[in-house]
Amino acid sequence: MDAIAISGADPRLESEIETGRDSALHFRSAAKVDQGVEQYAVYGPYIGLPTGRYRIELELSVDARATGRVGIELCHSGARVRLYDRPCFEWELARGLIRVSYPFEQPVENLEVRLRVPGGFAGSIRQLSFERLADEPS
Repeated sequence: MDAIAISGADPRLESEIETGRDSALHFRSAAKVDQGVEQYAVYGPYIGLPTGRYRIELELSVDARATGRVGIELCHSGARVRLYDRPCFEWELARGLIRVSYPFEQPVENLEVRLRVPGGFAGSIRQLSFERLADEPS
């Protein structure tokens, strides 16, 4: 399987807080969002992947950083099944690349990658990519 690269301009990537699109998906979370409330800067693309280990990369730029947790999730079945969830590291946000390696032990349909951000966070999603990695020797 060839790598899949989805531009931030692609309508399969959605946002609760979108402010516009050109070659990227731009977003801004309201600064006055209640303490502890997070919003989805991006979610989608609802794709299917065959069994295997994948490198998933979300390329972004951060325009405004706020106090609070930024998190990355992998979900399917309309977000009813959460496969993976972790906070993003400060160095990932600074360099503009969040990377996840995940082993899908069975084919997955309607896969979503979701980026949660706190109030006051703003930026742009440039690209989301999926690359199947070589199988590990048994």
